[in-house]
Amino acid sequence: MTEHEQPPLQALILAGGKSRRLGGVPKAGLMVEGRTLLARTVDAAARVLAGQLQMAQTRASRMPTAQAATAQGGGGVEGGIVVVGPVVCIAEWLEGSAARQHATAVQEDPPFSGPAAGIAAGLEALAATAGYVLVLACDMPRAGEVARLLVAELVNCAPGQGVMAVADGRKQPLAAIYPLAELRKEVAAARAAHRLENASVFSLVASVNMKECAVPSGLAADIDTWEDARAQGIGAAPTTAEGQQLENHDELLQAWTQKLLAAFELADLDVDIHAVLNLAGVAAHSIVRPAAPLTTFVAGMAAGMAAGSGQTDEATAMKAALRLAKKLSAAEAPVAASAPEGPAASAPAAAAPDAAGEVPAAE
Repeated sequence: MTEHEQPPLQALILAGGKSRRLGGVPKAGLMVEGRTLLARTVDAAARVLAGQLQMAQTRASRMPTAQAATAQGGGGVEGGIVVVGPVVCIAEWLEGSAARQHATAVQEDPPFSGPAAGIAAGLEALAATAGYVLVLACDMPRAGEVARLLVAELVNCAPGQGVMAVADGRKQPLAAIYPLAELRKEVAAARAAHRLENASVFSLVASVNMKECAVPSGLAADIDTWEDARAQGIGAAPTTAEGQQLENHDELLQAWTQKLLAAFELADLDVDIHAVLNLAGVAAHSIVRPAAPLTTFVAGMAAGMAAGSGQTDEATAMKAALRLAKKLSAAEAPVAASAPEGPAASAPAAAAPDAAGEVPAAE
């Protein structure tokens, strides 16, 4: 593959996990030089995607009009950035990120079910079916340097071949650029065989054709322990309150939901909490943040009225309402046009779900 043949590139950032070796303190929220690890990773991905877009536009400017439209529309940041992790925390962790408004947040289902499940959830939220996806774990402080090396090596790959970082002789599947169609195929096979939850990422991508990209020692170093954190300039462990809050996040939401249902005499109603949260995330990203509670409220009202009138049962009504609301919300997302001028040029255009408006949600 030459620089002139590179297909579009998107990004998938993994920000989940329970961080047990950090006492439950989320890695994504750790601060390095005034920004969280997640903010640094998203900004790094945004710069790489923006660079790809600029190259595509430069190539397009040298082509006949018809060819230029195809080349420009197929390269760079179209499809955007997806962050996989606890949706209610991601917005806070992205404070200080220049590209935060361009990141769509989704959560793996079930929550905290591992990076393979996270990759599957992220792929469902990406718009494109062809091209490549940059996959990065959020706990690498030097993710930007790794990403630039991967993009440079991608030029040397055969069509349909991806590139994976190798640090100190160890392959890094969460620092890689994967061919999107092939990765989707492997995820679909793993899902059909019920092999996504808490599965090995190495097993998931074992059949994907990947070229190795050696990176300097320490460049792909991640943070698993407080010793790792201190080596990267992060101070001593904070109190465990934040980690405990994240650890108990699902329990708190379940308890609050049950309290609400009891108050409204709906104790037997089964609420798909994560589907509701994913809808809120899409609405907030595609429209404005206040659209999240408004959209979920209207969807709930619609489901209740449909079930109350006898049109369908409660579960079917809620599922249909959430699906329609997600599709409508996704349709409001900005569409990538030309690259902006000035400082904003480093930020990619907003992500959009697929043609059906689907994003990860518990079925």
